[in-house]
Amino acid sequence: MIAHVLDIFFPPLCELCREVLREGHSLCGDCAANLKRIESPFCQKCGEPFDGQIESHFSCPNCSTIELAFDFARSPLQAAGPARELIHALKYRSRFYLADEFAPFFMELLEQDERLSDLPQNTLVVPVPLHWWRQQIRQGNQANEIAKSFCQSSGLPFLPALQRIRRTETQTRLTRKQRLSNLHNAFRIREKMREKLTGATVILIDDVFTTGSTAHECARLLKKKASVERVIVLTLLRG
Repeated sequence: MIAHVLDIFFPPLCELCREVLREGHSLCGDCAANLKRIESPFCQKCGEPFDGQIESHFSCPNCSTIELAFDFARSPLQAAGPARELIHALKYRSRFYLADEFAPFFMELLEQDERLSDLPQNTLVVPVPLHWWRQQIRQGNQANEIAKSFCQSSGLPFLPALQRIRRTETQTRLTRKQRLSNLHNAFRIREKMREKLTGATVILIDDVFTTGSTAHECARLLKKKASVERVIVLTLLRG
């Protein structure tokens, strides 16, 4: 009731175009529809999109020369323009309410990608964790909020099974090799959740996929230390 009254006097605005909205949304239908989707052709391992006429499934040159611990990665949106603005607002300006606007993009992937259409019953959703210091600075963890919203939409169980135990240098300016070294021994599995992970399929959630270093390290740990069967990486943006 109070929220309804507040919406009358202080109506929510679209995060991008500032159009007046209703029903508690933060992104209008037109802006959501205009965000640049990743469509075929794309790498079947890391999800990187490619131009041109490629009709068969393929792995990109990067994935052909390195070993990645996760089974495959997919992102619904390209890391450009308004989509990047939204993630920046969520991540660095603590606008965590935007996480609810992102869940539909993941639901699109569940419908469109045949590899996601028949997930086993023991599928769990695990967010990529932040170190406690960085989480305090940002007043929260964007991957955590995105994962919770995705679970509400999909009905899949949320399990914050990973913990970041080492404060690492920011990954932004590092090469792939430097990123992997930077993340070594940066994560651990919460002991009380280890049993739930055994034999499970894990959907690892993060905001942006760039080189795949973070996803690789998390997947490596989940498979080696908790006997996870498969790790599927879903990120909102593909950098």
